[in-house]
Amino acid sequence: MKRILCLPLAALCLFLSACSLLEGNYSQVEPHADRYWESAADDILRAESYQDLVNTILLLIEQQEPSGVIRLYLTDVDYGTAWNMVKDACTEVRDETAIGSYSLRSLDFSVEELRDSYYEVALLPSYRRTQEDIDSIVETSSSSAIYEMILMAWEKGEDRLTVRYTYPSEDEATLTENILLLQQELEVGVVEEGAEPPAVTPWEIYFYPPGGDSSIIEIFFHPEEAADAPQTDPEQTDPGTEGAKATGNPAESGGETQNASSPAA
Repeated sequence: MKRILCLPLAALCLFLSACSLLEGNYSQVEPHADRYWESAADDILRAESYQDLVNTILLLIEQQEPSGVIRLYLTDVDYGTAWNMVKDACTEVRDETAIGSYSLRSLDFSVEELRDSYYEVALLPSYRRTQEDIDSIVETSSSSAIYEMILMAWEKGEDRLTVRYTYPSEDEATLTENILLLQQELEVGVVEEGAEPPAVTPWEIYFYPPGGDSSIIEIFFHPEEAADAPQTDPEQTDPGTEGAKATGNPAESGGETQNASSPAA
């Protein structure tokens, strides 16, 4: 007697993704609001709070800018406090946001005080992803739609699939397990009852940011061709968080240097 493996999970994929297919249009990554640009300078951003600072940095990263300038308007904030605010914002974007941990290799910055509580921040990001990679990210409201996307990408012969989702319908471990089950069914198909299925090379699956609370998943269907998978240099350390690594994910981002100098005493 034969047992068909692929149909049940494929049907489940279609069922789980039905709501997301209705709600999501899989659009490309959209830029942030225009309100963060200085009205008198088209190429300079502005921020008046820590959250503004995070959002403006994200805007630069989403658009793959090679550099950027942010004017930081604060109230009764000295240079050391402002410098630490910028450092914390850069660390958050690089390590704790999906697009930052996915696309950044490092994020250097400098801070100049123009007058009391008014600072100019210069950013110099280094990318491990291209604009084409960013543009190829597809979006959906729920991670349950990923199974249907895998089926479509597999039928098209794609080498890689990158998805950004708003709502995680499953935890990373469950999502990974189900994706690998789907791979087994797609690549093996029909297996004799009681027979051991042939071994397959598991797809490479990465989550961003690593370590939970992820909202981007990247799947390489041909791991041997995944030469551009993100890698971490273990010799690099962050001045604020040494050795902060996510086990099992090459998007380990605690090892990059933001700025070699410290704020002036």
